[in-house]
Amino acid sequence: MLAVAMISGTAAAQKIDKTVKVGAGLYEIVYNEKDNSVYVAGIGKRGEKDAARIYKLDPDTLEIKGEISVSHAAFGLGLNRRTQTLYTTNTRDNSVSAIDLKTGKVIATFNHGKEKSHTREAVIDEKNNKVYVSNMTDIWVIDGKANKFSHLIENVGEGVTGLALDEKGSLLYVTNMSKDEVTVVDLKTGKSVRSFASGGKSPINAVYDAKDKRLFVANQGSGTVTVLDPQGKLLQTIETGAGALGINFNPVKELLYVANRGAGTTSVIDTKTYKVVSSLKTGTHPQTIAIDKKTGKVFVTNKAQGRPRPAAGQPAPSEPAPEDPNGDVVNVIVPN
Repeated sequence: MLAVAMISGTAAAQKIDKTVKVGAGLYEIVYNEKDNSVYVAGIGKRGEKDAARIYKLDPDTLEIKGEISVSHAAFGLGLNRRTQTLYTTNTRDNSVSAIDLKTGKVIATFNHGKEKSHTREAVIDEKNNKVYVSNMTDIWVIDGKANKFSHLIENVGEGVTGLALDEKGSLLYVTNMSKDEVTVVDLKTGKSVRSFASGGKSPINAVYDAKDKRLFVANQGSGTVTVLDPQGKLLQTIETGAGALGINFNPVKELLYVANRGAGTTSVIDTKTYKVVSSLKTGTHPQTIAIDKKTGKVFVTNKAQGRPRPAAGQPAPSEPAPEDPNGDVVNVIVPN
């Protein structure tokens, strides 16, 4: 047992390799193995016009290799690695866009025909070329071949935010922030088959471990990660830090990464022992995480400190927020 513990500890040792300011209003990040590039969404500074960008970064230096201008500010990103199509959730504009990464062009923007929506997270079923988008009260299904809206999956809970795909089992796990629950959707029928407690407060994002059939849930309200089996049995609760938000899993290294927005840290968890092996300072408001599973390199976006929300009935301040030296950065975490 001693030898196993030593190997695990060595493999789990992590450090921040570099931290680079990229753009303003950074949100989700993805890593693309095909072109060995990192893509990150930036909505720009408050009040700026035509400032929204998708930045293409070198994964070693974080140097900007290219920019894609988007007319709709992108918050969430989902990448179909087979088709090399990047999907953006345009939360403010009730829409989703598809970008062809081979040309860097927006090839489609679509919505579900209703006046209000809140598109948030996009996950890709690459085998069936479908895109699932969380929308607070329902889930959009997008036909990836035609790049158009297909239909809604309704009655999936309240406060629908995070999505985790079990591609082999044709199941989608949906976090319901308002009810502290996870709902399971059978993608063959498009129906909810069960719901269970998330084990924490305000579950916001989740990731599925296909090999060991475990669901990891980031609970923003309780600052924890809960580990659940597919039927909802609570296997473990792990304290990570205030505002646990972004979550991603490297099955090759058996490491889980959690961005704690309130604590300003990213937790590294050994999923064999459920121990937090590192808690790394990653800026003001760490948000989302991408992983190069081959090298073990991890990329974390960080949002700058904004101005406090105005009181009810008061106008928002017109001047920009003060410069935050620790915000709007991308961090790279590597094995130590």
